[in-house]
Amino acid sequence: MLLFLILGVLSGPEVTKYVLDNGLRVVFVEDHSAPVFAGVVQFDVGSYLEHPGITGVSHLLEHMLFKGSKKLGTIDYGREKKIIQRIWDIYEKLPYADSLERSKLREELKKLKEEEKKLVVSEEIWKIYYRVGGANMNASTGNTSTQYFLLLPSNKKEVWAKTESDRFQNLVLREFYSERDVVNEERRMGDGNPSSVLWDNLIATAYIAAPVRWPVIGWESDIMNITPQEVMDYYKKNYVPERCVIVLAGDVYPEKDIKLVKKYFGRWKKRKPPLIRITQEPEQRGTRRAHVEFRATPRMGIAFHGPYYGTKDYFALELLSMILTDGNSSIMRQELVDKGIATSVNSYVMDFDKKVVSLMTIFVNPAPGKNFKEVEDSVFSILESIKKEGISQRSLKRAKNNYKKDILSWQKNVLWMAIGAASNERVMGDPEYSFKVLKTIEEIKIEDVMNVLKKYISLDRATIVTLGGEK
Repeated sequence: MLLFLILGVLSGPEVTKYVLDNGLRVVFVEDHSAPVFAGVVQFDVGSYLEHPGITGVSHLLEHMLFKGSKKLGTIDYGREKKIIQRIWDIYEKLPYADSLERSKLREELKKLKEEEKKLVVSEEIWKIYYRVGGANMNASTGNTSTQYFLLLPSNKKEVWAKTESDRFQNLVLREFYSERDVVNEERRMGDGNPSSVLWDNLIATAYIAAPVRWPVIGWESDIMNITPQEVMDYYKKNYVPERCVIVLAGDVYPEKDIKLVKKYFGRWKKRKPPLIRITQEPEQRGTRRAHVEFRATPRMGIAFHGPYYGTKDYFALELLSMILTDGNSSIMRQELVDKGIATSVNSYVMDFDKKVVSLMTIFVNPAPGKNFKEVEDSVFSILESIKKEGISQRSLKRAKNNYKKDILSWQKNVLWMAIGAASNERVMGDPEYSFKVLKTIEEIKIEDVMNVLKKYISLDRATIVTLGGEK
C-alpha cells in the first residue's frame, strides 16, 4: 500500500515527450500550482569526452556559453569578430616571439582588449532573464553531463526559447582568455580545499583507465594552454541536438508550447555526433593506496568499484551506503563516531550514468589521537562483521524510506523535478525513470544487499587515499 501511494504521488504530474526532426528530445512536466516554469537544457557532454591535453574543456565551454552569441552580448559583432580573431592570433604568436616582438604584441593586445570591451554588452543573457523575473539561473558540468537551468514566469516562455536557442546554436568565444583565467582561479581555489584534493586523488587512484579519472574542472596546464579553436571544435562536435534534452516543467501546456520550442530549436541543424568509445576500467587486483601531504585535519577516502547504474545491484549498493552512514543511528556512525574513532563518516555512490562502473566511497575524518591505520582497521572490521552477522530488516526499511523521501522531495521543487526528468531521459530514455527506481528499491531484499557487500566491498578491491597527518 505504501508503494502504491508513493507511486500515485510521483506519477501525478503529466509528462509529455516529443522528438524533433533534428533529434532534439523535448519533455514537458505539468504542474499548474504556480504561474512559473523551470527550463532545463541538458547535454550528454562532460569530462568523460575529454582526454589529457584538453581536460576541463567541458567546464570552460559552460562558462563561455554565458558570454552570448552573434546577437547577444555585443553591439557590433562584425567589428568584434575581427578584433577577437586578432587577439587569438597574438596569443598564438606570443610563446614563439623574442623579447622585442613580445613587447610589441603585448602592447597591441592591450589596445585590442580595450577596443573589444567597448563592443561587449556584459552579462546580457543574465540581464535579459532578470528583467522578466527570472531566478535561479545557473549551470553545472559533471563527469557525464552539462546542464543549464532557470525559473521564469510562465508567460515568458518565448523569451526563454529565443535566448537559449540562440546561445546554444551561435556560440561566440567572447573574452576567451580572461574567462579562461577565471576558470583557472577556480581550479586553484579547489587546490586549497582539502576535501577537493582528497577527491581528486581518490578518483585518480581508483580509476587507471576510465575517462572519469581527471578532475571535471581540468588540470591547470590544460586549462592554461587550451586554444579557442580547440574549444570551438569541441563545441561543434558535441553540442548537437541529438545529445541534448530540454525539459520544461511547471505551468506548461505541451500542445501549445511545443510549437514555440519547434519555432526556435527546430532551426538547430542536425549533426550526427561522432561515435564514442569509452575506455572501460579493468578489474582491480589488489589494494591501491596513496597519501597526500597537505596541511589540514587528517582525512581518509576509501573507494570500491561497483556495478553499472540502472542494475538491481547498483540500487542495492546505494541502500548499503545509506545503511552504513545515513543518520545518527547508522552502523558506522555508531561504531566510529559514537565510539570516538572518527569525528565524521559519510558514504556515497557515484553512478557515472552507465558510462563506466560506479564507485562507492566512504569518507572518514579520524578523531584526535587516532591514526589512519586504526581508522582503516575499524572500517574494515565493521564491514567484515556485517558480512558475518548480516543487516537488520529495520535498517533496510529505514534506508528504503529515506531513499523514497529523497525522490519525493525532488518532486516538490519544480526546478529539481525538471533536472531529474532531463537526467532520466538523457541516461535511460525515460523521463519518468525515477518511478521505476522506486519499484526496484521496494523489491530489494536483505540478501540482495548482502550479495553486493560480499561481491564488491573488500580490502583487496579497495582504493585508500589519506590526506594530512602522518602516513
